[in-house]
Amino acid sequence: MELSNTTTTPTNTHIVDSCCVISKQAMRDYLLKLRESVPDEMAVCQRDVESMVREWRSHNLFYKLHIFRSRTHDVDLEVKQAWYRELFCRVVSCLYFWD
Repeated sequence: MELSNTTTTPTNTHIVDSCCVISKQAMRDYLLKLRESVPDEMAVCQRDVESMVREWRSHNLFYKLHIFRSRTHDVDLEVKQAWYRELFCRVVSCLYFWD
């Protein structure tokens, strides 16, 4: 997947067609590569990679299950995430078996 499919700001990282990246390792590699290509103040550099992977995987799970499909085709990884959202992503990402 091309890094050009991504918009980064200091508060958000928007990845277009994120549902096309299936494996946990590919997500991690993509985020690490993206971190290298943007300034340190961008959102992708401010948040833990594993936390972003968990959120991405939970989006992909909903996409695969046809739940909120129009909203889960892409992913927005925001810097400030509510504790309940982080907990939700932590639990739901464990159910994603498409690695």
